[in-house]
Amino acid sequence: MGSSGRIQVARGEGRVTRLELFLDLIFVFAFLNVTGVTAEQLNPAGLPRGLLLLVLLWGCWAPYAWLGNIIRLNRGVMPVFIFGLSATLFVMVLAVREAFVDRPGGLPGPVVFAVCYMVARSGALVFATAAGVAEAGTRRRLWTAWPVLVTGTLALLASTLVPGYVQGEVAREWTRFALVACAIVAGYGGAFLLGTGTWKIISIPYWAQRHSSIILIGFGEAIIAVGLSQGTAVGQPLTLTVLAGALLGVMLAGALWWTYFDLARFAAELALERMSEARRALLGRDAYTFLHLPMMAGLVLAALGIHQTLAELRGPAPTSVGIRLLALYGGVILYLVGLILFEVRTLRLLGRSPLLGILLVGSLAPIALRVPALAQLALLTAAVGAMALADATVFRHRHRRLHHAIQPALNQGGVTPKEFFFDLVFVYAFLQVAALISDDPTWRGLVRGLLVLAVLWLAWWAFTWLAVAVRSEHPVVRMVVVLVVALTVVITLASPQAFSDAVGGLSGPLVFVSCYALIRLLHLVALWLINRHDPKQRAAVAYTAVPTLVALAILAAAALIPQPVGDIRLLTPVRVGLWIAAIAVDLVGNALAWPRYCRDWSAEHWADRYSLIMIIALGQAVISMGTAVVYTPISARIIVAAALGTALLAALWWIYFGTTASYGERVLVASGRVRRRALARDAYGLLHLPMVAGIVLVSFGLGKTMSVLGSHGLFDGAPVYQLPHLALFGGVIIYLLVDLAFRWRLARRVHRQRVVQTLVVVALVPATTSLPGLTALAILAAVCVGFIAIEVMRGERPAPPEPQPVLPD
Repeated sequence: MGSSGRIQVARGEGRVTRLELFLDLIFVFAFLNVTGVTAEQLNPAGLPRGLLLLVLLWGCWAPYAWLGNIIRLNRGVMPVFIFGLSATLFVMVLAVREAFVDRPGGLPGPVVFAVCYMVARSGALVFATAAGVAEAGTRRRLWTAWPVLVTGTLALLASTLVPGYVQGEVAREWTRFALVACAIVAGYGGAFLLGTGTWKIISIPYWAQRHSSIILIGFGEAIIAVGLSQGTAVGQPLTLTVLAGALLGVMLAGALWWTYFDLARFAAELALERMSEARRALLGRDAYTFLHLPMMAGLVLAALGIHQTLAELRGPAPTSVGIRLLALYGGVILYLVGLILFEVRTLRLLGRSPLLGILLVGSLAPIALRVPALAQLALLTAAVGAMALADATVFRHRHRRLHHAIQPALNQGGVTPKEFFFDLVFVYAFLQVAALISDDPTWRGLVRGLLVLAVLWLAWWAFTWLAVAVRSEHPVVRMVVVLVVALTVVITLASPQAFSDAVGGLSGPLVFVSCYALIRLLHLVALWLINRHDPKQRAAVAYTAVPTLVALAILAAAALIPQPVGDIRLLTPVRVGLWIAAIAVDLVGNALAWPRYCRDWSAEHWADRYSLIMIIALGQAVISMGTAVVYTPISARIIVAAALGTALLAALWWIYFGTTASYGERVLVASGRVRRRALARDAYGLLHLPMVAGIVLVSFGLGKTMSVLGSHGLFDGAPVYQLPHLALFGGVIIYLLVDLAFRWRLARRVHRQRVVQTLVVVALVPATTSLPGLTALAILAAVCVGFIAIEVMRGERPAPPEPQPVLPD
């Protein structure tokens, strides 16, 4: 197969691109919004409505899994299309709250939702047809899918218009439900009409990884739900009950994650490899496109149930216990049913532990109706955890045989599922940092947010190095990862009170420092256990332990300083000074100890880990931008602002992933061991922190820009406040400066065009201060996109790295 125009056909590349991961993070916001809409109307009518929205969103995601399997989405014109698709999906998600009923003011929300749905669904079919990816003689079959797609879109549009002419509230709702159901049936029925001969699975590893990434996002939804249940940047009392609930929520998400990634994900991939081409396409459609939907729906329902259950810990909620437990327990059961069907369809195997889980969860549901909210969550976590325990005891012989059979799939390179699971908690962490700054848009709030970000980065850096150095899927390693994720959620929950206590509850600074200390001590213990038989490496661990323990002692001293209780925004110079000292000791001390480590590690894997955290930071910026207007009726101003914000984030994505990321990876691979360790420390560990900080500042500026859009005139309105304006432009400047420093550290080269771009953005800061927020954003986005366009047209690529001598240790 060739390529059509500037569309490049895939030839078996077995890796999900970073651009697709960015697109997936749009769906993080989408699923969060669906969860929020359903939570506000958690009743017998609102729950089915939320599930319908979820099915429609899945119908927008699934075609691009097929398309990415047959077209290289990061080549030719496809990146432009994917970013346009991201903006379309973003607007569609903003209109989710008006998908069925319009709100007064602004544009007709249901029509906006339906049009965006049509554009998103049709895009995959357009490019598949244009590229000629089908077998000879089947292009006509692609054209037959268009009437079905149009029919589904018309049914969705009709669901927004026809019910207005129906008498009676009940009849109106049933009419809307029937029309949306027709749209869904038309969308999914089209997959049957096309037949499996139209599509082929070109790369089996890609296909399995693509679907596992969206399932991971479902688990990430549960983790984010744990954090958001207590709000963002708010001073809710940190009680033992709240902390226990957060730990139980993360443990539940971790136990469910285990059920998919322990066996099913890798065994199904091997089953695909054993199939003929025709049967493989049929299995890919049934087991992945169709049967991953109930798993995803179950995870979103479980996330909704976790959110509502933990919110109950703050005070009684108007939602009935039965409906809340239906979401929580029913979501887990739905996920396990989908998992069983997936295993039966791919492996011809009836999983014993998922069946046990369904029986346990179902039998505990009546008991849960009679116990407090925390006990409900504890019972469910114990039931799901019993599945992993059964695999290790009662079902151990069969489980070991299956594990032995999937070893070839487990030895693949790249970011592992447990690393992706760990990184997803930082979506919530970065959201909390941006919310801290947004809640207190002063220089004091900025300092608070950036100090918390630096501490979170140190925790991430420590375990990233550990995961890259030790690639193990041992159950103990997985349990440690789940524990670290839970502790990270707790310190993120406590971050609004990291510097000053709220009224009531435990001491916020002590909770923050204690959980952070546990994370760092776990890291040191793990390093010691791994290197206990190597005297040279044990000495390296000791050199690492000294600055880490000193930094923890300084943070503990800062937490113990007496301070007035009640104002969580209070920031004393002494406490700030101690935090800065602790961060400096940790960064400098560990940077000096870093060269003593001699363990071999993969340069490609190291670069992949930092690429993933950059994508997560950019995805968090999308969520921050969307949450600023999530309760505002959709309007032309919001659509324009969403498009401009997405364009700016796309430009930032391109600056890093267009050339810089691949160049850095090539330099790491080409370098000798000593230089590689130095580059990993300086160019990645140290320089990526200010780059992520720049993205967080941009997300803060975007959120404030969206919040002051007003309602009259497209580019009219008040200017953004001074600090958010400086954060928006300053975040881009910091990002560009660090990109230049990154390139300089790698090869002592300067990217002249980036220097010019940085100077232009600096000049725009005073020139746009008095302009309306949307106008300033438009100018900044136009400048950034314009420079990227010049770079692409000139075909600039970084020069290959010069060969470096391999120096002895």
